Amino acid sequence: MARSLSEKALLREKAEELVSEKENVQLASEETTGANNFAFEKSPKVCGVVVDKGSKRGFVQVSGGGKGTTRVATGEGAGFEFVAILEGQTCMLYGEPTVLYICPRPE
Repeated sequence: MARSLSEKALLREKAEELVSEKENVQLASEETTGANNFAFEKSPKVCGVVVDKGSKRGFVQVSGGGKGTTRVATGEGAGFEFVAILEGQTCMLYGEPTVLYICPRPE
């Protein structure tokens, strides 16, 4: 089932709040939902991700680049979490989580 307009609006609103202090970034135009297809994005195309922890069951994992791994579970509660995607890292969606990517602002 597709996400409601209010769910999409809430994710965008919370993402704006979470990145409001960060310079030279912008929100992706659309949210991304995994479809059990191991969707991913890599730096430098993206520099962060806001995870809707109340979205469908799965998890979001940011790893690689010789840095630590961060994993955020979804479908088990509510709330939103920002995770930085550093140089050389990849953000993978496992299951059906919904995220809004944060992109570097074009110069």
